[in-house]
Amino acid sequence: MASWGIGDGSDAWAVWRPPAGKRGAFLLARLVALGGRGVRVRRLGGSRAGEIRLTRFLRNPAVTLEAMLAAAGRRTAARCCGREALVIQDTTVIRSAGGGGEYLHAVLALDAADGGILGLVDGQVLSRSAGRRGQRRHRPIEEKESFRWLEGAERAASVCAGARRITVVSDREGDIYEAFAMRPEGVDLLVRSAQDRSLAERAADESALFAALEALPAAAHADLDLPAQPGRRGRTARLALRFGALSPRRLRPARRSGAARDRRRACP
Repeated sequence: MASWGIGDGSDAWAVWRPPAGKRGAFLLARLVALGGRGVRVRRLGGSRAGEIRLTRFLRNPAVTLEAMLAAAGRRTAARCCGREALVIQDTTVIRSAGGGGEYLHAVLALDAADGGILGLVDGQVLSRSAGRRGQRRHRPIEEKESFRWLEGAERAASVCAGARRITVVSDREGDIYEAFAMRPEGVDLLVRSAQDRSLAERAADESALFAALEALPAAAHADLDLPAQPGRRGRTARLALRFGALSPRRLRPARRSGAARDRRRACP
């Protein structure tokens, strides 16, 4: 706190406050300490002073999601250099409202060798509303919510460009035609299948992907305990691991409107 005279015998006071960067570091430390449990400003602050500190940070117009993602991306890029990066992307619910709500699509980089977290690659907050599937089908891919899976792969190619290898892992929602047709150069995709795709080596009337996988011999088995949930008893699921080389029918080249910017980061 500082004071200075204004010439009429009275004093004016200025209150010093920590810069936004220190408040951001405080927010990160609190998130790590709580482990993602009960993420509320009051709980994160730990005290009334901490709550006010975080509130001022989050309401600061100079603090934007884009700036935080850019800073995180720079740190992640440095940690990826020379490593084999496993980039996992998925969508989680922030607040549900009927058929819509608010969702977070996060893209996180891990070290494939030991599973250590390398850092955040990208993140998007989505506002989802209920709509008709028929209307969504006729939109360009850039206007669809599913475009986030393509953007996640592109950001991985950019942020993790210095990695020895980049593998992007996506859930069933990421099993879309454009994700494979517009796969960034130097990026491998590992996607949980949702579409029973046709295979190149089979005739049109023969079985497709799912049946071909089922016909492969099981290489290993694993048991997975599923806890009880409302309307479902707890049980143990028996999983079979099968793998083999299968080729889908040739993908037609896909093009996006406009040229994609090359934002790849080079290692120092």
